[in-house]
Amino acid sequence: MYVGQEVYRGIPVNHYRSCQDWSELNANFLIDFYFSAVEFEQSVGFPELNVQVPVATVIKGYIDLSAKIGRSVSIENTYEYFEFRPFVERKSDLYVQPDGVYCHNQTFKGEMPPIPKSFSFTEEILLNDKQTAKTTKVYYSYDLKTIRYDTLATGNYRQNAPLKVIHDFNSGIGYVIDEFLGNCSINPLNNEQDSISLADSAGLALTIKDPNQFFFIDDSYFYAGQRLERGITCDVFVSKRTDLKALSDKQSDYWVFEIYFMAIGQVMESSESEHPGAPIAIKITSSDAKTKYIINIYNFDPIEPSIKTFDVSQCYKNKEKAEFAISFDYPQDIDKVSFKKIFEKYVEKKFYEPMLSALSFYNLSPLRIIPPGIKASNNGFVIYTGLTNYAPPINHFRRLIGVKIDLQHAVNKIESSSPENCAYQCLKDTAYNTNFYRCLSFDLCLNTDIVSKSATFTCSFYNSSFSTDPSLIIENGTLCDHYSKNVITFDSVGKEDAFRVIEDAVLKGLFNIDYETNGLFISFKANDIYPATLDASPDSTGKPPQGSSSFFQKFRLVNESFDLNLERIKENNSIQFRQRKGVSIDECSRLCSKELAFRCDVLTFEPILKECKWSSISIDFFSNLDGNSYVAKKDGFFLYLRDIISLFTEFPFTTATRGDLIELIVQNKEECAYECTEEKSFKCKSFNLCDNPRDEKFKYRCLLSDKHIHVDEKNPDLIYSPTCKHFTRESIDDFKLVAGYQLNVNPQATYSNTSVERCASVCSYMEAFVCRSFDYMVNTNDCWLFKENVKDNIHTNVELVLNKNSNHYSREYLTENGMNLEVDALRKINKKYQTGTLALVSIISLIMGSILSMIIVWYAVRMIKKRKDLPVMSYSNPNSQS
Repeated sequence: MYVGQEVYRGIPVNHYRSCQDWSELNANFLIDFYFSAVEFEQSVGFPELNVQVPVATVIKGYIDLSAKIGRSVSIENTYEYFEFRPFVERKSDLYVQPDGVYCHNQTFKGEMPPIPKSFSFTEEILLNDKQTAKTTKVYYSYDLKTIRYDTLATGNYRQNAPLKVIHDFNSGIGYVIDEFLGNCSINPLNNEQDSISLADSAGLALTIKDPNQFFFIDDSYFYAGQRLERGITCDVFVSKRTDLKALSDKQSDYWVFEIYFMAIGQVMESSESEHPGAPIAIKITSSDAKTKYIINIYNFDPIEPSIKTFDVSQCYKNKEKAEFAISFDYPQDIDKVSFKKIFEKYVEKKFYEPMLSALSFYNLSPLRIIPPGIKASNNGFVIYTGLTNYAPPINHFRRLIGVKIDLQHAVNKIESSSPENCAYQCLKDTAYNTNFYRCLSFDLCLNTDIVSKSATFTCSFYNSSFSTDPSLIIENGTLCDHYSKNVITFDSVGKEDAFRVIEDAVLKGLFNIDYETNGLFISFKANDIYPATLDASPDSTGKPPQGSSSFFQKFRLVNESFDLNLERIKENNSIQFRQRKGVSIDECSRLCSKELAFRCDVLTFEPILKECKWSSISIDFFSNLDGNSYVAKKDGFFLYLRDIISLFTEFPFTTATRGDLIELIVQNKEECAYECTEEKSFKCKSFNLCDNPRDEKFKYRCLLSDKHIHVDEKNPDLIYSPTCKHFTRESIDDFKLVAGYQLNVNPQATYSNTSVERCASVCSYMEAFVCRSFDYMVNTNDCWLFKENVKDNIHTNVELVLNKNSNHYSREYLTENGMNLEVDALRKINKKYQTGTLALVSIISLIMGSILSMIIVWYAVRMIKKRKDLPVMSYSNPNSQS
């Protein structure tokens, strides 16, 4: 009932009273209720809600306890209320189960935030039973199957030495790198906290924990409410588990796992992207609450770590790497400045995608790619990178000592002196599919029936391990050491083979780095690759050196069903050839281009067995394949000839001043080179290619010559021309090869360790005597120069004698007295040019240039005199004493 309005604790209140009988307690009470008046505004109230709140409750009465104690008991209790809220305020420490407690029969799972596939963070592990703390920086990438830990050394190694520990689950290899000293150790992966065993592998074959497993997350967790952790409001999930063997050696009936996630609405300040569900802490408590592990997580970042983060290239020495460079042209409308400003970082990051795409067949670990470095020039950019060899074979296996194995299940057996040799053979058998099995394990058994000074072993190889095939183990089996693959995949391709795959991708135009954003698509296409044996540094003009694909670009495909006819070639002693199997097409073209013993213009290639043949047969022999006995029709073989323009050396902005015989009007330099090689009236050895501005279609004047130009910057026959280029054949074209023979006289001069083309050049421009021939020693790369020639009549008793290690080269375009042949008839196309024509043109150009210069000087003088008549404004220093 309403009593009236009063003042209670200085607060105007409405007073209500009630009389109540509580039969279950055999009690009677008079209860007074005090509620704040409507007009009262409390300082901690909520006036916007316009509600009255309870101020106090006073209970007076008695409880009849005569049945128990023989009398009644008086009751008078006062309940006063402060800071009353008209709702339930959700505080982190209210209405939630205590820390480290698991409540049975929980039903509310809640929605646990997802863990990204890649991330990094700093963890602090506190162990209360050992009174220790450890801090580690963690980088995790599920896509790369790699984890890195930055920590400090403990135990027997240098105390507190900074270590970088990298676990590569692509190859099953672990790396420990001392970041201060640079030391590196390579070890097989063990079953540690970040790995799990594959099903049915008895703990042998490992794989990386997925992101949820890495944070101990499964479907056994229940939502335990929100708590404050390090001042951060967190959603807490709790589970009861028994799988803590990887983290602790303590015994407990069970462990309580609690995972703290940042609540929605908060963002980690260190993260580059918003990730409100970041893990904050993991707490693990034993069932008796005496042991507690706390893993504090700081600076959680869901950004994918760069592959550079997992660089292990320093663990491999020079011979264990294949370093190379790949060059790229700039796409249209992109220059050096815009590339470095906008695209360079993107290209560096995306460079790994075409690398891994090309090598996908081999299961090659991304960590074997040496991090790229980019050098941009005005003409394009070069990416410097490389590949490491696979890790030492023995580190791909985990050893189990003293296992009884039934050796009858072995697929292959070899005698060996060490487990390292067995491991190498196991990986090799798998890489080359030897005996058509995948070697997943091997046994190393000591040979007891062989008398030897040193112990020998038998290696037995299996396409399974005893963990996946229990029949391998028998009670009365031979006691051996068993080695099982760490991971199920094989990363055992050699660095050279991997390099050839990348080289082939560049050669075929498949190595591209694509940039796409906001509808803009740009593709950076690789144009060349430079192996480790070449200097990949650009020259002063920014032009990169000749790489592997440049060799192949010197050749053109002539026919897809022809091969060299070796039986016919062997009948002709003047023709040489080479052959090799197991090489790529670009390696084949390089072998032909770099052949030391003879000039190679033709090669054939069979892509399945990768069979390469190259020969000294001249291009002229291949004008008609059907009637050519040096080639034979053969399916699967590809016949390539040197591209015509590659037969000439180019001198830009240069013209030769003598020897022009014929002028042609052509469309490009290739057409001019073709006309030179096809010229029948004389031996065309060089040509000048000059602009022809009067004709839009035929843009160039092609001037053919029978003269060679010595490759020398001081050659007086070469002069500067802004509108011309000069192309000259190699000196070797002046000589005819007689294979397997040498001259029977003493040489006038000898040169060591040189190529046949260099030898021909030296002979052509020898000033001490007229060099008419030379012998090239194939086995020693020596060059012997002669003044004699078997075609001359000047010297008697000159002949060739048989020598399988020598090739004889004789000047072909000399008459008996050593002078050049005269041209009998000259073919006229547009105009016949005599010797010195371009010299006259150059002189006229110089005269016209001088006249133009005089006019410019005269005009400049007039302008200067005119300026003298204008008023001049000058400035003076008021502080000057002069």
